[in-house]
Amino acid sequence: MLRAQKQIPADWRAFVILKKLRGVAIMGGCSACGRKFFTPSTLFHDPSGAEDYLRGKFSDHDCHVLNQQS
Repeated sequence: MLRAQKQIPADWRAFVILKKLRGVAIMGGCSACGRKFFTPSTLFHDPSGAEDYLRGKFSDHDCHVLNQQS
């Protein structure tokens, strides 16, 4: 039985926080490709800095799911 390949719209991807430690985001990810991003330990005491760092990693990453459908 063949299954249809899941189609993800080219503009659909979202940043998600996957894990927090004492209110600080220490792991984030991409909802489309599943790539994970980790906060450096130097930001474990800076909640806004940690989230900004993870969001920056997310916006800089090359989403492989989106590239495969081009």
